Order: sequence, then structure tokens, then C-alpha cells
Amino acid sequence: MSLFRLWAITRKEFRHIQRDKRTLFLVTLSPAVILFAFAYLFSLEVQQVRLGVWDLDQSALSRRFVASLVSDGKFAITTTLRDYTSLREAMMRGEIHLGVVIPPDFEAKLLAGERVPVQAIGDGSDAISAITAISRFQQRALLFNQRIAVSEAEIQMPISLRLQAWYNRELNSTLSMVPGLLPIALILPSLAIALALTRERELGSFETLITTPIRGLEYLLGKLIPYVTYGLVSALIAFTLTIVWFGVPLRGPIPDLLVLTLAYLFAALGETLFICSFLTSQGTTMRVVLLIFFIPSFFLSGVILPVDTRSGPGQAVSFFLPTTYFVQIMRSVFLKGMTVLELGTPALTLFLLGLVPFVLSLIVFRKQVD
Repeated sequence: MSLFRLWAITRKEFRHIQRDKRTLFLVTLSPAVILFAFAYLFSLEVQQVRLGVWDLDQSALSRRFVASLVSDGKFAITTTLRDYTSLREAMMRGEIHLGVVIPPDFEAKLLAGERVPVQAIGDGSDAISAITAISRFQQRALLFNQRIAVSEAEIQMPISLRLQAWYNRELNSTLSMVPGLLPIALILPSLAIALALTRERELGSFETLITTPIRGLEYLLGKLIPYVTYGLVSALIAFTLTIVWFGVPLRGPIPDLLVLTLAYLFAALGETLFICSFLTSQGTTMRVVLLIFFIPSFFLSGVILPVDTRSGPGQAVSFFLPTTYFVQIMRSVFLKGMTVLELGTPALTLFLLGLVPFVLSLIVFRKQVD
């Protein structure tokens, strides 16, 4: 690979972006505009709440209580907790929406006619899920109270609840939704690079390029570097809007946030490069990118609703969407204060989602015009 030819392509692309005001807007300010517009639009209910239970009593009555929570399928127990550390770790990994702590004297106090405090801890970094989880939990506890009161006449509403949400104490949906929408807003640099690639084929400038000694790696890297750079600029603008306008706290380290953002941009742009290897029209490219990335990201990546693990095709699409992993990353960095080491799995997945399509793009790249 020639660094001189790589720099020539990169410099050409930087100049093109700077001279084309529409492209410049698309890769810098448009993510912030999209984020601002979408942040006020979405508020939907969670279909299934992931539950973690720490049963310190291990009695027949405590098991009845847990069974009553999951009886209608709205709750699903995904992990059994051992202590508050395991609860915190499960919530940090996003395995549970709600942690339930049943005290050791649960059955004894119920049978003695005393009130029993049951603790429910919600993941406030996803306010929609937390609100739904706590509301449903309160309903289940009330129904269990009523059944106990019927079967044990001397007991009147024995269970009292102590509820709290971590990471987002007021369960403000904006604090949860805005970081979740950041990955969708940052899809727009992918659209910009897709349009740039197909524009060269439409206008004939690609024909001139293929007459030069330029190689596939130099051409694709020269295209990728400017859009990753401008994508990072647009991300910084969107982050500023998130913190200053919407008041979302940034609890994680800024360097880690930037590294994880670079991984996401690499994944999104890498997949776009591969898709554009088979497209020659800007109109087709815009529809394909919106259809593959933009629209599914709203409903299949966990922005509004958790990823549906019960649907095989839906889960498969979610797996290949970079937004699926970046939604988790953004909420974890902003609200939970997690670092790049703690988010190693989604970060590595993003890197692979960028690397594999980029290598495939090199394989299918041809210096010829159809």
C-alpha cells in the first residue's frame, strides 16, 4: 500500500466534503438535528421485563410469590441473584430490568400477620423499562396480597414495597431515550459515504480513478478515513447537545466514550462500504441504507423496546446491526459510568462488524466499470 496514494484519496475526499455543503451538513450537524427531533417522540411500553430474584427466605410462600410474578409471562426470570454485588453486575450487563430482594423472614412474618418489606431495584438507565417493570411489580404484589388475605383471613395486605431505581432515580425517560437515540442519529455519516461512493460511479469520476495506480485498500481507506473523522465531529456535537440541552449526565470517561464511538463508526461505515460494492445509483443507495440501517434500528436494536429474543429472524437482524451494541454502550457510559474494559464484548463485536465487511469489500473491489 502506498501512503502517498492513500493520502491523495483521503485529501480528495476531505475537499469534496468541505465543498459540498449538503454532504458537510449530513456528516456534521444532521445527527444533532435528528437527535433533537427524535428525542421527544418515543415512549412505548416494554413487552417483557427481565427479572433477577434474590430469595433470602427460600420458603414455600416466597416461591409462591415469585411464581405469581411470572405467571402471565410479562416477567421472565433471567438470573438468580446471590447478593447485591451479583445484582449490580447483572444490571450493569443489562441482563435484568428489575432486581427483587425477598427478606429471610418473609414466610414467618406473613404467617405471623406482620408486614414484610420486599425490595425492588430498577435499572433507571432505561427509564421506559424501569417504569414498566416497577408498575407491573406493584400490580403483582397487590394481587398476591389479595390472595393471601383471602386464604389467610388474619393477614391484611402483608407485603410492603420499597422501590428505587438506579442510574436514573427519577425515571426520567429523556435521560434514557436520548443516549439510546444517539446511535440512530450517527447513522447519517454512513448514508453520506454511501452517496459519495455511488455518486462517483454515476458521474463517471470513478472511471478516471481506475486508470490510476490506485489500489483497492488505498481507495477504500481513503474513503473511510474522512467520514470516520467527520463522523466523530458530528458525534461530539451530538454529545454536547445531549449533555447541555437535554441534561443527560456523562458518568463515564470521555476517552472511553470516544474510543467506543470510533468503533461504532467503523462498524457502520464498514458495513456500508460492503453494501455499496453492489450499488450504482444514489437513489437506490439511499433507500437501501435507510431500509437496512435506519428503520430497523428503531425497533430491533433496543432503543425503544428490548431486543426480542423470542423471534429468531428479529434477533438475527439485531445481531448484525451496529446500533444494537451502541445503544447498550451509550446508556452504559452516560448513565452507568462504565468503561471500555467493562464494555469489552460489545466493543469487540462492533470492531468485528466493521472489519469483516471491510475485508469483504476489498475482496469484491474491482477496478472496472460495469
